[in-house]
Amino acid sequence: MNISHAHAQQRSADTTEGNGYEVIEVRGFKNSLRESMLNKKASAVVSDGISAEDLGKFPDQNVAESLQRITGVAIDRSGGEGQFITVRGFGPQFNTVLVNGRQIATENQGREFSFDTLPAELISGANVYKSPIASLQEGGIGATVNVTTASPFDFDGFAGAASAKGMYEEISEEVTPQVSGLVSNRFLDGKLGVLVAGSYQERKAQTNMLQTSYWRPNISLTNRSELDNPAYSESAQFNGVYVPQNFDQTVDFAHRQRTSGNVVVQYAPQDNMMLKLDALYSKFEVASNATGVGHWLSDSNLDNLEFSENGSLVSLDSTLVEGVGGATDFIRQSFSRDVDIQAYGINFDWAINDYFTANFDVSTSTAKNNSGGANNFNVVGYNNSYSLDYSGNIPELTIDGGSDALVDKAAGRMHVTNREGFDVEDTIDEYRADFTWLPDSDNAFSKMEFGVYYQDRQKQNNSISASLCSIYCGYQYDIPDELLSVFTPQNFFAQASQQWITYDPEAYFDYAISDEAVQQIAGATGQTVEEVQALLDEESINNPSLGSNSFGVKEEVLSVYSQMYFSFMLSDMPVDVNFGLRFSQTDTSVSGFGRELLDIEPIPNDPSDYNAVYATDTGVPVSESNSYTNLLPNVNARLELTEDLMLRLGYSETLTRPTMSDLVPVFNVSVTRPGNLQAESGNANLKPFLSTNMDISFEWYYADTSYFAVAAFTKEVEDFIVATVESQTLNLQSGPYDFTVRLPGNGETADVNGLEIAWLHTFDNGFGIQANATVVNSDATLDSSDTSEVFALEGLGDSQNLVLFYEQGPLQARVAYNNREGFMQDLVSPLGGTEPRFTETYGQLDVSASYDINETLTVFLEGINVTGETLRRHGRYQEQFVQLIDDGARYTFGVRASF
Repeated sequence: MNISHAHAQQRSADTTEGNGYEVIEVRGFKNSLRESMLNKKASAVVSDGISAEDLGKFPDQNVAESLQRITGVAIDRSGGEGQFITVRGFGPQFNTVLVNGRQIATENQGREFSFDTLPAELISGANVYKSPIASLQEGGIGATVNVTTASPFDFDGFAGAASAKGMYEEISEEVTPQVSGLVSNRFLDGKLGVLVAGSYQERKAQTNMLQTSYWRPNISLTNRSELDNPAYSESAQFNGVYVPQNFDQTVDFAHRQRTSGNVVVQYAPQDNMMLKLDALYSKFEVASNATGVGHWLSDSNLDNLEFSENGSLVSLDSTLVEGVGGATDFIRQSFSRDVDIQAYGINFDWAINDYFTANFDVSTSTAKNNSGGANNFNVVGYNNSYSLDYSGNIPELTIDGGSDALVDKAAGRMHVTNREGFDVEDTIDEYRADFTWLPDSDNAFSKMEFGVYYQDRQKQNNSISASLCSIYCGYQYDIPDELLSVFTPQNFFAQASQQWITYDPEAYFDYAISDEAVQQIAGATGQTVEEVQALLDEESINNPSLGSNSFGVKEEVLSVYSQMYFSFMLSDMPVDVNFGLRFSQTDTSVSGFGRELLDIEPIPNDPSDYNAVYATDTGVPVSESNSYTNLLPNVNARLELTEDLMLRLGYSETLTRPTMSDLVPVFNVSVTRPGNLQAESGNANLKPFLSTNMDISFEWYYADTSYFAVAAFTKEVEDFIVATVESQTLNLQSGPYDFTVRLPGNGETADVNGLEIAWLHTFDNGFGIQANATVVNSDATLDSSDTSEVFALEGLGDSQNLVLFYEQGPLQARVAYNNREGFMQDLVSPLGGTEPRFTETYGQLDVSASYDINETLTVFLEGINVTGETLRRHGRYQEQFVQLIDDGARYTFGVRASF
């Protein structure tokens, strides 16, 4: 593969000067490592990168999974695929992701970018800039990641590649196809180039999961059986303890399809001009279909309680009180994603003379997630007694009636009936002009770069939902047995239930609004058929509407920058220094809906929840605006101690703009559970996170494809946005209620420091080793003993990588192990509650091997997570089980052709 070092979109972050194209042949894993090493050595800043092994062949099946091999980079997975990245302890929202130098829109509700939306086959490389340069867009305190795609001028003439493979999923036992292809050619004596690439990937995956959504703190409980005991004493009362909210066992079947392509046209009418037009498209569809059995805990029904020394509930019995209490729930839900990403750009590069170059770039990208109202959450169940034991590694559930109780169709009653999800649309328009001036002199001043940048970003997050909970919640109405069936999961956790009732969610929805259901409700309540039908029509379950937690954000960013480069000798040692300054003005406007809560009403037969009563269905529109300016300096120095020894120093100031959902200035009730009432309110006047960074790096390039590097860094982040949690009493129609309210604000300071060590060594016999480790520390960590703590850095943790490879003649083989130490995943669990969620240490082993049949054809075999590791999460304390996720191993066999 021929890769140009002077890609126009990489501009000043690249190290090649001028408009000439230095072409290097890259083929094979060893040569991709060499290419990345040379880029690191020549870079003007502290950076790391990865390069394609061959045309259309990235080192891993997923871009994020390749990025995790880089020191300081860790990933989070979805369905076994890398989705989000954390760099130097800073999570997804703190990292700016560019594609060919342009910020790309994201289908998430915030700023974080999902790497699983881009196929690896379209990517030619990726660079992680850990110390910034003024010409790069501001926004990444962790890092700026620039993903690059191939261009026709990367090749001398005609080039092409194609691959076809089948993927086998160990848990689902399904085999699915994946194909890709790329063709590039140059015409008109090399002045015109056209590249077309496409990729189709399909997976039929199964994810097994055990889950306690969250633990509730500071709860007061009494052993149920002691209440009627004449000898009752305070020893039966427990105060300030932690109680699990539920325990679910779930199997999620996900059909994942990714259809992607890009087209690039380059035209050089003269040697000093190049016009480039490019388009990128990716469609990522996840059709999720989950079935599970769950058990919800109600405080008033708990008995025979035992606690750990930390106050965490270890074992319990959930009993019925007058036939009401905890429940056995048969859950059908989906986690579907319907993502559409489009990006278009035009770039003109003009070397006006030998000393002055201009580059103009206009681009737009749009990301949509059309999942609003497309996800379902349905429950059929019945009030039941059971026991839970959390003393082991996995909770043990014992159900009244034994395993037969989980397949008793006659016991099923209708409960939750929801359609839900978000429609997200994110559009980023960028306009920039960059200029480079090379002075006509032999003094130390070698180059100056300056430019102007404008971004217009608009993100709309629309919650689309409908619910019949006000009618059906409470296990009051029967569901026909013929709509229910018995589900037997395959390859499920041996300690968990192996059978339970399931049903078709759409058949459930159809029955819920059927004449038969209307007659049943009317007969039970004494209402007329017309009155019941009117209630069902009002909820409109098949026509979900806009929810009050919808919001929109519009950002306009205007930036100007200048970067000056100096080169001189210091005691016969070459020194390169660059000074940069970037000025940025941000104007933000946010909008949402405010709803007045009138009351909360108990649900018959269901003491675990309330029905919320609002003054209006969607609320009153609310909007506010904010504006701020920032001046961001940076200094980078590179000292060549010898030809092979490099010392780098860096100083910079960076920012990350506020979390989008925290900006919305409305008060919304988020949880209506008895004893766990929660609400949240945003703050449109939030300021950005500001970080002062120091970097030092020592690099020893001691052989052709071998080097050792050690780097240290510090980051002091001011105006850190934290969510204070306070108690507020709302006086509602039925009386006063205490709510826990989350309020974001600036003010905290976080110090983060770390050490990175990387080693690459290749032997003459074809073997090689790549190893690295990252150690990160911060004063912004959670102290489990301090329950008042409201500030800690999410994603902070150490990581290690070890890759052993062999490449000799036609044979290549690689074994890669990645380990991420335990870390705090979320300060407040997204599954509910107010407590943190921790991910435990996780190590994954991947393997790959290929054989070149000839210069054109290669056969290959790849294995992901071949030892079948599972991911485990817990709450504030180790004994507070939260999740166990098993995505299993997957294997790929295929053939690749390059010509």
